[in-house]
Amino acid sequence: MSHSKTLGIVTPLANEEQTIDEFLSRTLQQIPENGKVFCVLDNASKDSTKEKIQKYSEKDPRVILVWAPENRSAVDAYFRGYKEALDADCDWILEMDGGLSHLPEEIPRFIEAMQNGYEFAGGSRFIKGSNYIKPGKRYLISRAGTILSNLLLGTKMKDMTSGFECFSRDSMKHVLTKGVQSKAHFFQTEIRCMMHNFKWKEVPITYKDPSNSVSGSSIKDALKNLWELRKSNKINN
Repeated sequence: MSHSKTLGIVTPLANEEQTIDEFLSRTLQQIPENGKVFCVLDNASKDSTKEKIQKYSEKDPRVILVWAPENRSAVDAYFRGYKEALDADCDWILEMDGGLSHLPEEIPRFIEAMQNGYEFAGGSRFIKGSNYIKPGKRYLISRAGTILSNLLLGTKMKDMTSGFECFSRDSMKHVLTKGVQSKAHFFQTEIRCMMHNFKWKEVPITYKDPSNSVSGSSIKDALKNLWELRKSNKINN
């Protein structure tokens, strides 16, 4: 990776005290000296995750704690991280889960795509080379969500619900300017819909299904916002 380009990792976190040190160690091995990892925390975190991040940042300044008690949802946390990365002049902004459902060792795949001129690289669990470990209800929801989104929105990605993805500055500015309606999981689909206006590519990822399930209210939110998105025809804007 050229040192003229700065990669910023955005990862909202909550109660990750058991895995945060491993996540940071593995992630930092995949990024250059000018890279940054923005760890976004708010009042949803009740354990020692914040203290562990502070301690880690003392030995490696690439780790940056973003304390955001004003957050009211996971979406707020992601958007706060996006803004921090842009404000820090990052050229590429990669978002990923901090609970190790996304593998840090796959970060180079996104870097390679960005080096090849893509403005958005979306991790996909449903293309050749990908792997979905222990598929269950979450797998079915993601699959169905992708099929329904592509059908109703005219989008083309094989995975419209993943949260492991990398943006150029311009594509990220577009996301922040447009904003999203959803306050739950569907915001990822809204973002991927916007990314069809940019030069995009999907890269295969391994996904380890997290223990937390998707609630009925989140599914209801997704269906409602999917219909609103179809009506507003954002994909053609």
